[in-house]
Amino acid sequence: MTDRHTEIVSKSPFIPSLSPICRVADTVLLFAICAAGLLAALIVVIRQVLPC
Repeated sequence: MTDRHTEIVSKSPFIPSLSPICRVADTVLLFAICAAGLLAALIVVIRQVLPC
């Protein structure tokens, strides 16, 4: 592996960061998206069961 290749790979934005703060932020964002989807599904089910 050449030095140029190592330099390019180390600056890639697609490689996850090893920082604990970044990992926590990634986890929070992942669970927030999942929670939003579950909340939306719950709202749809409630609106079908209890017509407004």
